[in-house]
Amino acid sequence: MRKQLRLVLIGVVVVLLGGIVFLLSRSLRSQWRREALQSAFDLIPNVAQRLQDFHRIKTQDGRKVWEVAAREAQYQKDEQRVTVKQPTVKLYLKDGREVGLSGQQGVLLLDGRDLREVDLTGGIELHFADYTVRTDRARYEKATDLISAPAPVEIDGRNLRLRGDRMEVEVSAARLRLFHNVTMTLNPGSPVKERHAPVESHS
Repeated sequence: MRKQLRLVLIGVVVVLLGGIVFLLSRSLRSQWRREALQSAFDLIPNVAQRLQDFHRIKTQDGRKVWEVAAREAQYQKDEQRVTVKQPTVKLYLKDGREVGLSGQQGVLLLDGRDLREVDLTGGIELHFADYTVRTDRARYEKATDLISAPAPVEIDGRNLRLRGDRMEVEVSAARLRLFHNVTMTLNPGSPVKERHAPVESHS
């Protein structure tokens, strides 16, 4: 009788130990799976936080400095790089004026929480004083405070249309320069008035 009871107890202990080993093994497999997935994410640089209706603003001394909005953004924090779709960038000047830049897609490079560089492509429009600039590629660099367009540009004003192979805009100085093969067409019957933003041409 005692021998049978001992065998039953041994059987119960074996079953319990088996159950503990099974649960521990399953827990370890689950942990290993999570760690393997995390390692895979770490190895793939394109895995990033994807945001809808992306919107960022920088203010200083109670006024806006710049503002960025996009329909969609893919944010890679470690690289301080944001890939955006249908972005709009606004730069606010100290005198209250603003420069607006929009395109189909682009890349924002950040310096901490500040905007270091913007590179936009596709269907770009730049609104500057009373001019509208259209081109296929444009870049803004904070270090130089310069917007540059290396592709052909077309500029529409109230009284004239300008074309050139390349353009630069000094944002704070509100000065626009056109380079190479510059042409100008005046709208008939519309006198050219003085502009808030001077335009220089370099053929």
